[in-house]
Amino acid sequence: MAGSSAKAPLEGLSAAAAMKDEDLRELKSQLARLRQEHRDLDVAIEALHNAPGSDLLQVQRLKKRKLVLRDRIIQIEDQLTPDIIA
Repeated sequence: MAGSSAKAPLEGLSAAAAMKDEDLRELKSQLARLRQEHRDLDVAIEALHNAPGSDLLQVQRLKKRKLVLRDRIIQIEDQLTPDIIA
């Protein structure tokens, strides 16, 4: 009986570690998606900018979306980077 009670906390740690690994994979996946969208917006902004009679309002909206993506990318990168105590 005492062996089974000692085993329960270890199983909890293993489940917590697995959850953390799953969260890390999800963050990395989300980061890759956001980076790709950021690159796609670069291409779209450049194409609109070079197009004759381009819609400046649309270009501004795409640039704003790109800034929001950049901020989210930085936030996720900070979450993935371990804290280092100096």
